[in-house]
Amino acid sequence: MLKPKYVPVVTNKTLAILGKLQDSEAEISVSLDLGLTETRVQVTQGKIFLPNGQSFRVPDSFDPAQNLCYFIKDGQVYPLQIFNQSTNFLYQLAPTSFRPILRISATQMHKKPFLDRLEKERLKGDVLDGGTGLGYSAIIAARTAESVVTVEWDPNVLEMASYNPHSRELFERENIRIIQEDITVAVKDFYDGTFDNIIQDGGMPKSSGGFFSQDHAYELYRVIKRGGKLYFYLPKKGQSKGRDFGMEQIKRMRKAGFQLIERDRTGSYAIFGK
Repeated sequence: MLKPKYVPVVTNKTLAILGKLQDSEAEISVSLDLGLTETRVQVTQGKIFLPNGQSFRVPDSFDPAQNLCYFIKDGQVYPLQIFNQSTNFLYQLAPTSFRPILRISATQMHKKPFLDRLEKERLKGDVLDGGTGLGYSAIIAARTAESVVTVEWDPNVLEMASYNPHSRELFERENIRIIQEDITVAVKDFYDGTFDNIIQDGGMPKSSGGFFSQDHAYELYRVIKRGGKLYFYLPKKGQSKGRDFGMEQIKRMRKAGFQLIERDRTGSYAIFGK
C-alpha cells in the first residue's frame, strides 16, 4: 500500500529565495511542507542546512519561473513531476496560495469551489469518492463521515499525492480506504444502496474512460441509498465552442433516475438526489 513520503517539499519561490542566500551566511524561516508550518534553516558554507542535519544546494538547472513544487532527499533537489510514456501525460504538483494542485499535461485539476461546497455540506455516513486525485475530496468527507472509499485508476496521480503534505490525511486516516482501480469497474463490486453520499470527479473526459457514460450513471444510482446525494464535478469540455458538456451529463444522470437538486455553473458541479 502506498504511504506518504515524509520529505521536505518546497515551492519554486521558496527555492529561489534559498538559492539567492546559499553563498552567504544567514538564518531564515521557510516552509518545508507547502505552507503548513514554518521551519528555521541555516545557510552557511555554500549550503542550506535543515534541522535534521541534511544539507543541499539549489541546482544550477533550477528555473525559478517554473511554477512547480520540489522535494529534497539525500542532499538533492527534485522537481515533483512524472512523465508517463504510455499515456504521454506529464504530471506536476504546482503550488498555489492555498493547497497545491495537480497539473496533467498543462491542464490544471483545480476545483476549489467544488471542494468548498463539499466542506460546507459536512457529509455523513458512508461515502464513495470516485476520482481520488490528490485526495482533497476524500479528506474533507472523512472529517465528518463515518467512512470513505476513494477510487483512483492512475498510479501516477497517487504517487504525486504521496509527496504532497496536504494529502497526508488521505493515507493516515483510518476511515479512508483507497482502491486503485477504474471506478467504473470498482463500483460493480458494491451492493445496492451501499453509500449515503457519492462524490464524482473524473478529471479530463478524454482520459476518463467510461466515467461520464450512461452505464456508469446507472451503477451510481444503484449503489446510493434512497435519500442520498451525489456531488458531480462537471468539466467545461468544449465550452469555448458552445458545447454544454455539463448539461449532457445531467441528462445522463436524470435518465439513470437521479433528480437534479442544483447546478452551479461557476463552480462547475451539480448535486443530485435519489
